[in-house]
Amino acid sequence: MRVMPGLVIPNLATSAQPLSADEAALCERVAGRLHADLGRLVGQLPLPAQSGSGMARHLDVVRNTTQRVVHALRDASPGVHTLVKMPGVKGLEQLLDAMGKAGLDAGDIELAQVAVRQFDQLIETLAGSHAKLIGRITSADSGQTTTSLAAPEARRALFESAVGVTGRRAEVSISLYAFRRSARDPDMIQRAIASGLLQTTVMPGGMPVVIRVGDTIEWDDPDKRSMKLLDDSTPHGRTPEALLRAFTTHPLPTVSSQGTADNMVQVIDPTELDGPQTLDVITAARSDHPYVDPRTGRLNLDEVWSLVNCPCRRLLFDVYLHRDIERLVRPRVEALMWYPNLSSPGGQKWITRFPAQPRLELLGEGIGNARAASHARHPELTRTLFDRVGWNPREFVGFRCEVEYPIWRAGYCMTFDLVASDGAE
Repeated sequence: MRVMPGLVIPNLATSAQPLSADEAALCERVAGRLHADLGRLVGQLPLPAQSGSGMARHLDVVRNTTQRVVHALRDASPGVHTLVKMPGVKGLEQLLDAMGKAGLDAGDIELAQVAVRQFDQLIETLAGSHAKLIGRITSADSGQTTTSLAAPEARRALFESAVGVTGRRAEVSISLYAFRRSARDPDMIQRAIASGLLQTTVMPGGMPVVIRVGDTIEWDDPDKRSMKLLDDSTPHGRTPEALLRAFTTHPLPTVSSQGTADNMVQVIDPTELDGPQTLDVITAARSDHPYVDPRTGRLNLDEVWSLVNCPCRRLLFDVYLHRDIERLVRPRVEALMWYPNLSSPGGQKWITRFPAQPRLELLGEGIGNARAASHARHPELTRTLFDRVGWNPREFVGFRCEVEYPIWRAGYCMTFDLVASDGAE
């Protein structure tokens, strides 16, 4: 473990009362906002001033304060322990005052001041001091119970209500991705995707079955951008080739592909319209994208989504990365309320993050652990996708997010952050 020079964590009593699950959820919300608002301000500093020592010199602020801020901002997914790393309220207030004198954006400073005031209120409400709050957070049993927000019972009730609103449902929603760099062009990343619904029921007058397979990447070279079916045909109009027939109910439904590569949807029409129709439908496609997002300079695996457009009992969301990519990234998963173009207001995910978050499971190398209780044929489906695109599954590492009663209209977002150098202080 690397110890940061000058970083002092208080010596805490071990008898502190642990946080309840709801208190821990409140801490996570405050930490997310504080992390986002401070991160935006630190990003406005000159690059040499974004390290702990450089920021202290640039702003004439105590080095311990700036180092703790930098340490906290390195949390890719801020949570309760981010508040342990943060300096106290007085230190944060002094930092924001110095940032204002340095000419940083006044509006962003005001937003951060609100976040600091919330942090102060949190400390006063839960502990009385930052040191005592740290003691509660680091208590062995802190936050071990389940929060009442977004609990399975609430998600099930939402599922049942959504079925009544939309006139459609599914037992299982499947999103299965694989990514590798192009052998012909290392600046490109290749994506294969199989997605669909098992035991999905369409009621008379209900909303249609729609599967989204597009992306939200802005790219200045649309001629190189491609969205293809597995037989290399272009998805447009009536496209039975989009179906993985071995995994789709017969007689086959009609598939209509509509939209462009950045917003491609496939509408599934059952063969009969009288009475409720229940079917399995799995579609597949492949596409090429730039390895790095030209808008942000970040890896285009920054966000891989599974959207819960259809109320379903279970979500099965797998992502396989080629080992050459997997060794460069650190994965995480979040459940977010999704906005148009899968954006968050102001780019701040803490605004759209649901209180209870899913777990990410490492499947390991190859596809030997692809089995799933919710889909008996999932190993076969996974093997079929790799076979159809001609990729060796032994070269890939798998990750899974599986959720019972996923939140209707949520986006489950798997993110693969580039592993940062551990040399910043």
